[in-house]
Amino acid sequence: MSEQTASIASLSVAISRFVLSSPANRLEDFDGQAIFSAPIVGVADGDDPIFRLFRAVVSPEHIMPRDLLERHTPRKHGRERVSVVAWALPFSAPVRASNATGGWPSRLYSAARNNGEALNDDLRREVVRLLQGDERSAIAPPHTAEYRALRAPDHVFTSTWSERHVAFAAGLGRFGLNGGLITRAGQCVRLGSVVTDAPLEPSRRPGASHKAPCLDNGGDRCGRCAARCPAGAITPHGLDKEKCYAMRNAIRERALLDYTRSLRLRPLMIVKGDCRETGHSLGCALCMCGVPCEDSWPWEGEGETHA
Repeated sequence: MSEQTASIASLSVAISRFVLSSPANRLEDFDGQAIFSAPIVGVADGDDPIFRLFRAVVSPEHIMPRDLLERHTPRKHGRERVSVVAWALPFSAPVRASNATGGWPSRLYSAARNNGEALNDDLRREVVRLLQGDERSAIAPPHTAEYRALRAPDHVFTSTWSERHVAFAAGLGRFGLNGGLITRAGQCVRLGSVVTDAPLEPSRRPGASHKAPCLDNGGDRCGRCAARCPAGAITPHGLDKEKCYAMRNAIRERALLDYTRSLRLRPLMIVKGDCRETGHSLGCALCMCGVPCEDSWPWEGEGETHA
């Protein structure tokens, strides 16, 4: 095993250990139910031209990994290579099952969504700490002022660092009809990443295209996510972000006050434009539960390509 491969292997073990052993991965309000099962980890070359492509398909302001490191971290070694470590945290089977029926997100999923993202942010800090302990520079883009979530005419809702697209670059999955990234652990996941100058070997990407089969044929192969969406936001053309956003607003208006009073929800940093405030986040994910790609990807045997 090469030194580079051994490094990412040991980092993957450390990430799994941190998540699975953390008390924050348990929900006291639901008899200690685990939020996440074992994570999956990938690596992208921070100088891969795909990051420049993200400035066209995500945001003109999408962060370039090497530039971010140069601006925010000291050089402890040479920077012959910049790497992006990305991971997917799969929601546990009971969390997914609770959200797989009906037309409204379950209480269990809602608590797991909020507290799981808080744990995901803990993980970003832990991965930075681990890499710095190896005398490498590392930084989590969402922890910098350069990270912004915004509205834009061309992309409706976007950000300067898309965890979905970064995870795609790191070989973790392909995009489905509902816009979610379908990983080999399914698409009911939370995603995170860290930029580092550790020389890690890039992961292979699954398939020759960014599209999962359902996106490539407008849902003809499945389309179950469209049927699961109560807002009608998913069509053969993909996701209508405005309708999806309206659904999530309805969830917040109807449930957030009750949940913050009745459940032990961890506080999160909520980013809107240049503003940062502490709050809580509720999601939907009905289109990601009760579907064939909930916990696996549907293109086994199609092969892989180099990142």
